[in-house]
Amino acid sequence: MALQDKKNKTIFTKTGDGNDKVEPAKITELENKFTNGDHIQDRGSFAQLGIVYLQLQNVSEELDELRRHLTDDFTGGGGSQGPQGPQGPQGPQGPSGTDGADGSNGTNGATGSRGPTGNTGARGDDGADGAAGGVYGNTIKILPTDFMGNDDASLERTVIEDDIRDKLGIRVASSSQEIFANVSIPKNKKVTNYRVYSSASVATSLFGGTYTTGAITTLASGNSGATIDVRNNYNSTETNYVALKITTTTTNQIIYGATLTLADI
Repeated sequence: MALQDKKNKTIFTKTGDGNDKVEPAKITELENKFTNGDHIQDRGSFAQLGIVYLQLQNVSEELDELRRHLTDDFTGGGGSQGPQGPQGPQGPQGPSGTDGADGSNGTNGATGSRGPTGNTGARGDDGADGAAGGVYGNTIKILPTDFMGNDDASLERTVIEDDIRDKLGIRVASSSQEIFANVSIPKNKKVTNYRVYSSASVATSLFGGTYTTGAITTLASGNSGATIDVRNNYNSTETNYVALKITTTTTNQIIYGATLTLADI
């Protein structure tokens, strides 16, 4: 509601031609009387009091109209709220907050079930064939007890010799006897040389044998005390072996042992 027309009325003016005109001199006189307090002492002038009352009434009504106007037209009289306007664009993201406290550790998960057993692996290769004297790296040790006498004497008389103090060996009891040691060759190996250890030089020979038929072939020969090379390296097979022959000439020749040297095929 708009502001109504003013309700106060001008009773006197400083200018104009009407009956309500007050001369400047008169206005000055009124101001002086008011300043001096003459209006307080002059209580019998009803005309003056009426004019003042009338002016106060007009001013009071004017103030009430201004108050109503401010209340209704500016602050609103409690009218219904209009529809919500469209949402504005999203503002920029604010700075990150401070890190929160670490959470507590979670509980352990359940143990999973055991998976199925895998297929059986392929069969491994067979281990290397052993030898009577034992294999030490690429050497086969032939011990004195691995030797056996042949049938050149009426009785097989191969004995352990321990007459010499702090020594052991083997000897024959008949000078017409020879002794043999039969040795298996490990799988995937070949014989490259051999050596016989004895108290005196004796003749030796190395043969390749086949245990399924008894057949033998000469591989190499030479005297004891020297390393004898096999001319054609002798490879191991499923049925072969080597036979070392020592030809003794007296009963006092002592054989301490022998070695075969191996290499990979």
